[in-house]
Amino acid sequence: MTKNINLNSTSIKKSALVILILPKLLISQISYEWTKKQLNNAYTVENISYLNDIEKEALIVLNLARLYPKKFVKIELLNYTGPNIYGDYLQKSRYKASLIRELNSMKPVPKLCPDFKLFKLANCFAKESSKHGIVGHKRKRCKDGYFAECCSYGMFSGKEIILQLLIDHDVPSLGHRKICLSKEYSNVGISEGEHPKYTTCCILDFN
Repeated sequence: MTKNINLNSTSIKKSALVILILPKLLISQISYEWTKKQLNNAYTVENISYLNDIEKEALIVLNLARLYPKKFVKIELLNYTGPNIYGDYLQKSRYKASLIRELNSMKPVPKLCPDFKLFKLANCFAKESSKHGIVGHKRKRCKDGYFAECCSYGMFSGKEIILQLLIDHDVPSLGHRKICLSKEYSNVGISEGEHPKYTTCCILDFN
């Protein structure tokens, strides 16, 4: 069942704002409730031609979570129950609940900037994972050279990728969340692609 959407003038204006601020993202799931200043602050992908729309969206969403953790809970996380294709599996997730608590109590951390060398590392492994159906971090021929790495599977937008990593559902160590929100990292390479088992994968390499 689909919900009726009231396209009042306010929502149309706010939607237009997101399009203006993020002109190169043809399709974006980023909420229109962010201000122009906040979106501009998180938008570190200007003139980055080697990233596609999904990869750009992922970085922007991750930066919004790092820069505005409390507002991120309200705007992007509270009503998120997972991609429609998988049902509402996050509705009662204790991992989502713990992320809400963590973001509401944490101080902002600096935004991440895209790095081409890290992108090449991530891109190589994304292609290798696609070709061989790799799940995890064990590379065959691709080099490493990063300080931390996150691998996402089965997500179809940049926002879904980042929320999967931040929530870290059924990952007791919360390793992906810790990496994504760590103040120790300032650069990231992001590369997404197909995966034979999970349809999609996305590699994020940090330093």
